Amino acid sequence: MEIRNNNTCINCKNLLSNFMCSKHNKTVEITNSCEKHIYKQSINKDSSCSNCNLYNTENCTKPEEASEKMICFDWKSC
Repeated sequence: MEIRNNNTCINCKNLLSNFMCSKHNKTVEITNSCEKHIYKQSINKDSSCSNCNLYNTENCTKPEEASEKMICFDWKSC
């Protein structure tokens, strides 16, 4: 069986942290997708605050909740 990535809103550059699509100005679900999808690197099992570019910076959107093992939708690769 081949395993492949799906183009869903969860790995789209248009998705904002509040599950709002910036392209369509609509709230979306994790399983939604559309033809305007712009792929971004998905969060994976190794993604966490400890390897996020935003951790312990003023750009972190959840500074009160952030911890080394936490993961959030604003994760940015180092």
